[in-house]
Amino acid sequence: MKLDKKAFKIQSFDEAADHKQYYRELPEEEKENLFFKLMQAAYGFVGKDWPRMDKNYFEERTLVKRGKSKT
Repeated sequence: MKLDKKAFKIQSFDEAADHKQYYRELPEEEKENLFFKLMQAAYGFVGKDWPRMDKNYFEERTLVKRGKSKT
């Protein structure tokens, strides 16, 4: 895989720091696509679908102990 050097441009520090405005103006579909790609890279499932959540890790607990009430 080669880096496409034509995809980048030389910017000043001010232009490079103004990324909030760029992302605000993107259509919602493109924002979702970028979010998915960032999550893939961050959590290591690049090129795959979202991993299924392991629900066995969690357990149910009550907030109030049985037999005792706060009234």
